[in-house]
Amino acid sequence: MKYILHNNDKIPALGLGTYPMQGKQCYDVVRLALEIGYRHFDTAESYKNEESVGLAIYDSGIPREEIFLTTKCGFLSATADNIEKEFSKSLDLLNTDYVDLLLYHWHQKNTSMDESLGALEDIKKSGRTRYIGVGNFTIDLMHEAIEEHHADLLTNQFESHPLLRQKKLENETHKLGLIVTAHSPVARGRIVNNDLLRLIGDKYGKSPSQVAIRWQLDKTDTMLIPKSTRKEGLMDNINVFDFSLDDEDRKLIESLPNNLRGSRPSFEPNWDPVV
Repeated sequence: MKYILHNNDKIPALGLGTYPMQGKQCYDVVRLALEIGYRHFDTAESYKNEESVGLAIYDSGIPREEIFLTTKCGFLSATADNIEKEFSKSLDLLNTDYVDLLLYHWHQKNTSMDESLGALEDIKKSGRTRYIGVGNFTIDLMHEAIEEHHADLLTNQFESHPLLRQKKLENETHKLGLIVTAHSPVARGRIVNNDLLRLIGDKYGKSPSQVAIRWQLDKTDTMLIPKSTRKEGLMDNINVFDFSLDDEDRKLIESLPNNLRGSRPSFEPNWDPVV
């Protein structure tokens, strides 16, 4: 496993995304992932699966402090009252008194960023989250959060995969001192049949998904949260530390189309150019 070192913490760079799993399926997959060796899990209030995630972690018997647990709030309403209400419920459902990372899921234009981020800061000060971060923030939104509202953020989580290479956003995220967290790193399964990634994978006896995951892991200060519901997929996604891509591979990946954006809610921001 690769780790991100931050404030004397070792954060697993590779985690498990849990959207859109729910109920027994989510419970079973998280339990299986824990048995395989996953120790980083990503959920959200809006996913409606926090109870399943929390129960799976509890039933595993693995000490809570060995897990890096992320949840998110503010998907539709980001007022301070709603964030506090959502997060208190999240802790109950997750069966824990703290999370490791709380993300402001999507910026809501009808609520001031100062109010929303202030609510997250208050939760952090109360000891109920160790870190806070943002999700799906553009460059302008990150600058506003840090320079105008002085938010102490760990990460910006946004969509990133070989068919959506957001170099400008990644570079600016790192320049501002934040870790990149790549969600949908295998494009929600849509790269599985990509001929070029399959060709690269054949060199190493790896799948297109494993190539995409390795491509992310080779980056500095980058975490990613691929999802799979199958044991084989969970195993494949974590068995990526026995090979490395070369410069030719990376150059080929850079030649792929760069416009496959899967996360498009009605309130999406004005995305940065993908360069």
